[in-house]
Amino acid sequence: FRMYEKLAGMTGTAETEEQEFFQIYGLEVAVIPTNRPVVRVDEEDRIYKTRREKYNAILDEIEQVHTEGLPVLIGTVTVEVSETLSRQLKRRGLKHEVLNAKYHQREAEIVAGAGQRGSITIATNMAGRGTDIKLGPDVSKAAITHGLQIIGTERHESRRIDRQLRGRSGRQGDPGRSLFFLSLEDDLMRLFGTDRIAGWMDKGGAEEGEVISHRWVTGAISQAQKRVELQNFQSRKRLLEYDDVMNQQRDVVYSLRLFALERGEQLKAEATRMVDQAVERLVTMALLEADRPEQFDRDGLVSALLQQFLISADAVTDTARAPTREAILAAAREAGHQTLRRKLDYLQDFARQVGAVDVEAQVLSTVMLTVLDEKWKDHLYDLDQLRHAIQYRAYGQRDPLVEYKKEAFEMFEDLMRDVHATFTERFLKIQVSAEPQQPLGRRPGPPRAQTPTPAPASGADDLFAPEARMAPPPEIGPRLPPPPVLTTNRGPLAPSGGSTPAVGRNDPCPCGSGRKYKKCHGAGG
Repeated sequence: FRMYEKLAGMTGTAETEEQEFFQIYGLEVAVIPTNRPVVRVDEEDRIYKTRREKYNAILDEIEQVHTEGLPVLIGTVTVEVSETLSRQLKRRGLKHEVLNAKYHQREAEIVAGAGQRGSITIATNMAGRGTDIKLGPDVSKAAITHGLQIIGTERHESRRIDRQLRGRSGRQGDPGRSLFFLSLEDDLMRLFGTDRIAGWMDKGGAEEGEVISHRWVTGAISQAQKRVELQNFQSRKRLLEYDDVMNQQRDVVYSLRLFALERGEQLKAEATRMVDQAVERLVTMALLEADRPEQFDRDGLVSALLQQFLISADAVTDTARAPTREAILAAAREAGHQTLRRKLDYLQDFARQVGAVDVEAQVLSTVMLTVLDEKWKDHLYDLDQLRHAIQYRAYGQRDPLVEYKKEAFEMFEDLMRDVHATFTERFLKIQVSAEPQQPLGRRPGPPRAQTPTPAPASGADDLFAPEARMAPPPEIGPRLPPPPVLTTNRGPLAPSGGSTPAVGRNDPCPCGSGRKYKKCHGAGG
């Protein structure tokens, strides 16, 4: 939601959460007065020692209100409590309706009759919200204690839910009454305030079924609710701080996707940058352990560039032209640029042969989008696993959020290096082919990708030999040639951006060396 420039909302219970609205979304809460004055009577809570005593008191209250001919709505926290009360009402012979998730198909009918004279409706907190319960014409409005009677079976940990239950009565100036029944065995009471209230009841010699009803007790419960709400808010805020890290990384990845979708000169510039980054990473890792120029493994570097990216960098072996580490890097980059230009020329030649348009941009966009989406999905899974495991750092007196930010940044750097290397490898090795057209009158079948012949080890230039290109398909009438089917050495690649089969880190390397991928071509990524 924070990605929108403007936000607005409307709810009847936003006032209790105004601090969260302001801190998270920067929104202020404005209270709009009711159309008509609220004449509903909100009575003090009634507290009992045990749940059994509480339920007996609730049933007695329902029976008394029912004999007066007033409609009553019983609010429950769970479906199980609603069914328990339903069974007890049946034993007393009181006809009623149950409004919960199990009977949602009759919700409108039940709500329509909930305000009629003598009706009894049991509803969960989530059922029937947002609808007005209209009082029947025979329900007296002479006194403010009449109208819809709200009975709550316990307090929710959020004051908003309790206010929503109370707010089902007394709408548009209608009379009504609300009353909550609690016990010391309720979840909220066990978490906060139980010992103090139990002490009051013991000192006062409370007997079976005796009730405590005092504004101090009600105030203590409200304070307990505020503490629970604060804890929940802190949890949501903490979760938001973790999500902020992912949002920052998502902005970077999505900006790259925009480049891939534009298919213009900016896309070529981004592709060049990725090739530069991949080549620089490979050169840096290859020369990492060498302290002096004479220790540089120039032949190994040339072989690695050729095997992983099909980049022929013969100038790297010339000590006169590339005496230093920086000169070697510059020579490798220039070789990468030349290979990239030859690949683009190859795609342009293919487009002219088959009469296609924009093949070069299509291939660039497809490969880049495929790599980004594939790696980003894996990265999101890794971040999720990190967020769950990082909590254990607290045992070592470390802030999990700080540790998460640190490790997530390192993982993102690895992600970008992996994207650069994978894009460079796939694009520079890609070959394009097109299926011949079907004869007139026949429905063309699905395109089939042709398996490319592995490039010989003599150099990257062999990829662009004339015999490596397919002959143009025969022209039959005015029909346009089908779109090219893109293939890589890892399998077919759909023009729309379909994913390619992935190679696991512990799988055998596709180059046929017999080593694991992470120890061979995967080491440079």
